[in-house]
Amino acid sequence: MINKLLDDCFQCELHTVVTDVVAEKSLYWHAFKDTVFFMEKGGMASDIGMINGKNVLGLRIRDGKQWHLMEEKLDVNEPVFMSINLHERFRKCQIHTAQHLISALLCNIYKVKTISHHVSDDENDIEFNFDHFTDKMASELMVLCNGLIRDDLEVSIRYPSRSEAALHVSEEQLHHEDELRVVQIGNLDYNLCGCMHVPSLRYLQMVYITGFEKTTRGYKVKYICGDQLLDGVSRRYQVLNEAAQSLAVSHLYLNTGIHRLINENKAGMRDIVLWKQKYFALFATQYAQNDKELLVHEFDDWDVKSMIQLAQYLTSQCQKSCVLLAKIYDKSHVVVAKAKDQTGDCLEVFHDLADRFDLQGGGNASMAQGGGAYSEALAQYVKSIQKI
Repeated sequence: MINKLLDDCFQCELHTVVTDVVAEKSLYWHAFKDTVFFMEKGGMASDIGMINGKNVLGLRIRDGKQWHLMEEKLDVNEPVFMSINLHERFRKCQIHTAQHLISALLCNIYKVKTISHHVSDDENDIEFNFDHFTDKMASELMVLCNGLIRDDLEVSIRYPSRSEAALHVSEEQLHHEDELRVVQIGNLDYNLCGCMHVPSLRYLQMVYITGFEKTTRGYKVKYICGDQLLDGVSRRYQVLNEAAQSLAVSHLYLNTGIHRLINENKAGMRDIVLWKQKYFALFATQYAQNDKELLVHEFDDWDVKSMIQLAQYLTSQCQKSCVLLAKIYDKSHVVVAKAKDQTGDCLEVFHDLADRFDLQGGGNASMAQGGGAYSEALAQYVKSIQKI
């Protein structure tokens, strides 16, 4: 079903009348004498817009008619006014015409075939059956696209006879088409297509090749263009501004600011390690003055890694056993450790704690650890341990 009102992408308003109404649950499908709504096909999404100032909720083609879903029921023969969101339509037309342009160039130059085309808000891609694709080819493609945009080749809609179309497209393509509609870009491209397009290449404004990637069938070439490109630059520029302000540098020196931050973070982490070692040494010195064979101690909001490091320091440097408990918000972590030459089984002690207080973990005879929910009962029991 060909709707020639869609040959002009700027035809966004129409006065028409209702011809049919079908109820579906609490909503209503309407058919009209004519429509300016494009209905999804060929990888191009449907228009969004309004009828009599009310949002159109859905579009479909069924029984040879184009249907428009609305909350409000309209009467047959009732006159209506349709309006399309031109910004959204124009953006989609730019993207689709750019796909035709990119495909035509690569197919003509490298004799490859277009396998698929995907569109998203941020970036689009076209898949080709390339054996290889390089940065140089991507750069040359972008130069060619933008050169043709400057030349402003016409993008025309034609309705050829089958004999005329057969001079440009394969018989297999013609076999699948009941009505022939051709989109032609100058003398560069002649393509059967039912989608909407901009009237000439200058409306694309610019094509930017954002990258490419290998696929199982070839390569995907990624691109943005026109209004999508401008929107993307605006959003990215805003992110750059925020990052530059956070790092107190200009855009051009963002990498310098990032490396400075990374180095400062590394220096800070080294300082933390040094201060931890000093704390461990001080803690161990105070503990060494205690004649008890076993140190039992509770820490508040200590991280697990630091507590394990302390246990290792105590057992290796001071030759002392320990049972350490950390309260981490409403959770707990217990480390049971003994010096190399001392007797006892740390895993056995931990299993006793695990059974009593539903802890999870494990280890060996020299060190065992694990955690679970924190409770005062757990803390009191840990403090009552006399030996390993």
